[in-house]
Amino acid sequence: MKRCIIDTNVMVTANKAECYDEGDINENNTNLVIKSIELLQSIIKQKTYVVLDAGGEIFLEYQGYLNFSGQPGVGDVFFKWLHTKRWEFPPSELIDLTKTENGYEEFPYEMEHVNVDPSDKKYFAVSNAHPTKPDIFEAADSKWWSWRDAALSCGINIHFLDEQYMCDLNTEA
Repeated sequence: MKRCIIDTNVMVTANKAECYDEGDINENNTNLVIKSIELLQSIIKQKTYVVLDAGGEIFLEYQGYLNFSGQPGVGDVFFKWLHTKRWEFPPSELIDLTKTENGYEEFPYEMEHVNVDPSDKKYFAVSNAHPTKPDIFEAADSKWWSWRDAALSCGINIHFLDEQYMCDLNTEA
């Protein structure tokens, strides 16, 4: 069975398709929005397990940006699907995390020197603690680009939905 970890901004980016008239989509990010939508739809169709932390921190973050009603965007549809289906996932897909002063015990030791945002450490900790180290899917947060080599050195792959978009973002910074 396939597994993955989804950063919140993938769903938020997929929702931008519903905000086209508000100018959220432009020639620079159209491909990213489309790839975010395609990823979420493929997870649902392929019945991929979305690995979460048992304490619910990742889901709570999702909840702060998405709607349980499944409206108005594709990200919200996915969130509603995940809310109902996550209880059907095997318990092994819910990872126990142990909080520490600076994050989590499960956060990769090899990444301690990297300035990972505290709110993003849970994704790396969950991947690192899972026996298969599932990929983390990332859409639009340019800071993740600078973390990719350190993550890969400890066996965690960050899958960027649009590497060209990410490269362009990091070139502009």
